[in-house]
Amino acid sequence: MRRGGRHREQEEVEVDMTPMLDIVFILLIFFIVTAVFVQERSISLVPPPPSKNDEPQKSNPVILIQITDRDVVFVNDQLTDVRRVGPAIERFRADKGDSAILIVPDDEASHGVVITVFDAAKNTGAPTMIQRQKDGA
Repeated sequence: MRRGGRHREQEEVEVDMTPMLDIVFILLIFFIVTAVFVQERSISLVPPPPSKNDEPQKSNPVILIQITDRDVVFVNDQLTDVRRVGPAIERFRADKGDSAILIVPDDEASHGVVITVFDAAKNTGAPTMIQRQKDGA
């Protein structure tokens, strides 16, 4: 038996979504207003205008230093003692101007000799670079 004597039908319950939508829109507006937009800097990809000089600039030849697998040093194809690399570079730079230096050691060359030659080249003040010897050369 039921109390009250009445039969109640189940009521359908609905949730009102309007307050939740109001809160979502308020939060959205808040985040949009408080957001900081960063302006990204980019690199100009426009190539420079062609130079007025059409003749190519003459560049000084590179001073090539080769170190063989037996630690024999050649400065521009001239056999040179490891301790005399600096003066040899200075002599070539006096003749050819401000040339850059390229050191090409063999894979089997001693690291100590390569570093000694590199230090001597750097001490001349010339731009110096080491490049690995290519196979078959």
